Amino acid sequence: MSICNNAVCSVWTTLILSWFWIQKAGCDTGYQAEEVEIFHSDNHERLGWTSDPQSEWNEIQLRLGTESPVPVLQACGKRVTRTILSQWMTRKKAHTLLMDIAFAQEDEPTGQLSPIQVYLFDTDIPITKVQNSWTVLELQTTKPLPGTVPLNQISSYLNRRQALMLGSVSHKGFQIAFSYSENCVLLTSIRLYYRRCTDIVEHLALFNWTGAGSKPLTGSCVKGAVEVSPPVRECYLDGVWGPMHGLCTCKPGHQVMDDSCQACKIGYYKPANESGGCQRCPSNTWTHEEGSERCDCLQGFSRLPTDPNNLGCTKPPSAPVNLTAHHVNDSVLKVTWDPPHDWGGRQEVMYRIECEREAETGGQWEACGNNVVFLPDSSALTSTSVSIMGLNPQQNYRLSLQAWNGISSLQVELHSSIATVTIHRWKVPSVGITVTLDLNISKQAITPAPQHQSSLSIWLTVIILCVSLLLMAVITFAVCMLRRNYSKLGSDQEVELLPLNVECSYRHPQLVEVAPQQPNMVEGVAELLEGLSGNLLSSLKDVLVERNSLTLGKELGKG
Repeated sequence: MSICNNAVCSVWTTLILSWFWIQKAGCDTGYQAEEVEIFHSDNHERLGWTSDPQSEWNEIQLRLGTESPVPVLQACGKRVTRTILSQWMTRKKAHTLLMDIAFAQEDEPTGQLSPIQVYLFDTDIPITKVQNSWTVLELQTTKPLPGTVPLNQISSYLNRRQALMLGSVSHKGFQIAFSYSENCVLLTSIRLYYRRCTDIVEHLALFNWTGAGSKPLTGSCVKGAVEVSPPVRECYLDGVWGPMHGLCTCKPGHQVMDDSCQACKIGYYKPANESGGCQRCPSNTWTHEEGSERCDCLQGFSRLPTDPNNLGCTKPPSAPVNLTAHHVNDSVLKVTWDPPHDWGGRQEVMYRIECEREAETGGQWEACGNNVVFLPDSSALTSTSVSIMGLNPQQNYRLSLQAWNGISSLQVELHSSIATVTIHRWKVPSVGITVTLDLNISKQAITPAPQHQSSLSIWLTVIILCVSLLLMAVITFAVCMLRRNYSKLGSDQEVELLPLNVECSYRHPQLVEVAPQQPNMVEGVAELLEGLSGNLLSSLKDVLVERNSLTLGKELGKG
């Protein structure tokens, strides 16, 4: 059997491509390239390729280490340029074509082998003849066939080349061609394919598979992630993804979990643009759904706009305790208190105080007005005492003290933060009453003790007036009765007063006794005044003279 001379293939191209593939594969160990086959001559009974000149290329069937015979292209004979053109094939999603091939060249007498020329035609429609084109590849064997070789030993002389790059394709299809000008050549196990980068999810970005050598591909962020900048990646010629450009990040309320974004559970949150996982809601907060970026405040609690998300919600403080007012003088009050038991979860607490006075109509309260002064101030107080000046001691006042913090301005209901104290009038005007008696009774002023109720003072005054008037009437009646009795006694008999002794006593020459039935005037008056006050009775006895102490002197006249 006559076998063609072997040609030397291009070793440099294979070595460079292999090195490049190894370097890239080492950079990405998580994902391996896939190969998509377009054509394999071993899978066909006949190839039906076109020879030029005609019949210079023959198609034979040989068993070359395979279970069944496979097609073998053979060109032997004249030393002229012989070309064989493949059928038109669709490129599918290939961007760069690769080829595996086994070939053999018969040894030349000169020891010099010409290379096998390989051509690639990127075309939308089939071509029937090899046109002038650039050579994309040259093949040359390193182990030529001897002039005569048994068929069962041919496979040992075959040179096998893999992953030979033919070039890029962009049209609907392509064709390849082989050309050889030496003695004899064999071509078999021709495999055409392309590599592709597989689907990849990395750095929260998804890239669908694409053919090797394609243009940079724009991916999409995974579910639960948002795009900071478009994720872009290139699929290299070896079918390995290059580094990603761009950025995807989990949207608020989601955390990274195995190259995906997982929503935070209820009761957990994750702020926007914050690394790390979901965090438990702080105190007095909760979430209402999964995937929350912040926890909402519970009822009765609030959060300031400047408060960070990791700070629990707070509330206004409770009311101050032990609110007390002390009288400094008639117009000054000293008000003191203690801080509230509950500060609402915040570190600051201040106080504000308001003053109201009872209206003249009663039952209503109105603002105290500008005449009332608070020292040091009535609001933004940090101390626990304040002095109030300009109060009227004869009016009722009500003081309201509110504990306040930053949250108080956000709340509507603040009754639980207010303590109230009512101050009743602490000075009542004195009421003076003067009673004058005709019997030289000294003046007596009755001043009621201070009272806290105006109605009690009025009634006390009325009672004192009534008693005084009654007393004056009784005294007047008693005096009138005495005058009447003296006048009657003088008109009944004339008497002459004689001295009882030489110095100052006088007596009547004839002792005249008063009728025994005449009652004792002093005793009658004393009985009349019985039940009166001791002081008044004592005064009356000082001005009255007992009957037995009186003597009749000389009658001075008529009347």
